[in-house]
Amino acid sequence: FGEMRQIINAKLENIGSDSSFNDFSIDSRTVKNGDLFFCIKGEMTDGHKYISQALDKKASAVVACAESIPEALQKRDFPKMLVHDPNLALREWASDARKYFEGKVLAVTGSNGKTSTKEILSGLCKSFDSNAYATPGNFNNYIGVPLTLLDAPLETKWWIIEIGSNNFGEIAELSKIVRPTGGIITNIGESHLEFLHDTIGVAREKSGLFSGMAQGSKVVIPGSLLHLEIVQKNADKAGVELIKTSPIKVKSKEDRLEFNLFKSDFETGIKNQLFLQNLVSSLTLLRLQGISVTQLQQATANLELDLRGRFHTLYLKDWILIDDTYNANPSSFKSVLENMKILYPQNRKIVVCGKMAELGLKSPELHQQVGINMVKNGVEIMFGFGSEEIESYIGGWKNEGGSLKSAKQFTEMEELLTAFRNEQKPGDVVLVKGSRSARMERFVENIR
Repeated sequence: FGEMRQIINAKLENIGSDSSFNDFSIDSRTVKNGDLFFCIKGEMTDGHKYISQALDKKASAVVACAESIPEALQKRDFPKMLVHDPNLALREWASDARKYFEGKVLAVTGSNGKTSTKEILSGLCKSFDSNAYATPGNFNNYIGVPLTLLDAPLETKWWIIEIGSNNFGEIAELSKIVRPTGGIITNIGESHLEFLHDTIGVAREKSGLFSGMAQGSKVVIPGSLLHLEIVQKNADKAGVELIKTSPIKVKSKEDRLEFNLFKSDFETGIKNQLFLQNLVSSLTLLRLQGISVTQLQQATANLELDLRGRFHTLYLKDWILIDDTYNANPSSFKSVLENMKILYPQNRKIVVCGKMAELGLKSPELHQQVGINMVKNGVEIMFGFGSEEIESYIGGWKNEGGSLKSAKQFTEMEELLTAFRNEQKPGDVVLVKGSRSARMERFVENIR
């Protein structure tokens, strides 16, 4: 505890500096005998409320803010490390842990495609080192990134860290903790506008990735990146080099796709065109890290992905369901609609959609724009699940000339399911999409 006290600048009470702890937890339900319990404040709750439960499970100590300890526990003697902010203490500990890793740390950020790119990078790196470690799930925020670093093994050559944000300054602070040796910005789009205001704000926030990188580090971006001039200016200021990728031409060969990169032929079992740009960015970054073209060809050929909720195509009895329920923002919605049109030009297209969250004052306008994009990309029927956001989808649908009787709004899941089952026909391609808070995966689970 003495070493930890110095790392997180804590005051020890009822605990010896030479005593130790086994592991740590931020969830009182998972605390084990001898664990250190961090009283983390999240969006929904505050860990200080669960100190008693952690102590009942024989936590060795708690990391807490003195003023936030419940009144009933104020006079009780128990082992504690008092800090100004337990969340900050967790980040400080993660930053210290990063010092001991000598391998490559590859960071991924962007408005959408972060998680799929992280999974692609991770899958490729596991071809070179089976112990390669990546952010679990979408642990990409102020709490998730420190937890990822603290769980990551030192006995590997690769860490792949996803970094997200919904407010100014978060990516820069997390990058200073992660200290990436290389990175990818997948794109700049209309995400988290409630806090970042507009895509210029998004570009500035994503540029925070450079804050923790050494001069001369390289970051891969698509050549068509929105507000490239802003990102380039910030990269120059940090001494980071931007490497631009271009779209690639793809040929189908049986159940695989072929493309040319680094003047060499590659083939992959990933048939989802949406992921190909992310694959190219990943391969480009790994080439810059010194991996040979031959190794990259082999890793690409063997790459397998299971990305449920991310353009996950399900071939049902006589129709196709595209599960893209993992998340939604205007740019990802536009991309998915365009790809659906390209992939299934002859099929009738249905969209089942929930709201897009965290778009701030522009929310009605951006939902209308997606409604317009649905009609432009040949969607014939829209089932919207929710309230005013769905009305905005329908407004855009109507403005673009979509049939009003083909765009319907539902507020009860059972009604939506019944209406869909009555409408769905053989040969249909059905896209299901919405933000996490819309929980559109419920529709997919019921239909499956």
